[in-house]
Amino acid sequence: MKSFFKRFAGSRKETVTETPLATEAVRCDQPECKILVVCRGQSFSRGIADYAVSMAAKTRSSLVALNLDESGRDFKAFSDEANKNIEYFSRRAKDAGLAFSHEVHQGKEEAVVAKMHEKDQFRYVMDDSAVVCQSRSTIPVYTRATLQAK
Repeated sequence: MKSFFKRFAGSRKETVTETPLATEAVRCDQPECKILVVCRGQSFSRGIADYAVSMAAKTRSSLVALNLDESGRDFKAFSDEANKNIEYFSRRAKDAGLAFSHEVHQGKEEAVVAKMHEKDQFRYVMDDSAVVCQSRSTIPVYTRATLQAK
């Protein structure tokens, strides 16, 4: 046991040098990384739009906003309203210099996201149902691996 502590005794006397923190954002290695933002309603919250734009800018990714109608009722009216309500999200992405697209689909979330993932291979998927946890909101973010495991 003494020999174990003796190994560390010399290191206590040496000065500790600080290493600089990495301030550069994590970048995607794929040719074009995309973040899918899913909303099970007709409009995205400003919180998710701001967070998604910030994350996409840091990771140098493009954004795909998906309004999803799981109800199966009057899809035309749902689609028209979703297209009207995308303005804030679209403007924020454009102001940040990000590629942005908007899609409106009808169906179950798992099936629609899986079909879109086969085509585009999203790096992250965000859910616009912010969960309130002890007076702070958290935004669920999933990775590619999570989607492939389902």
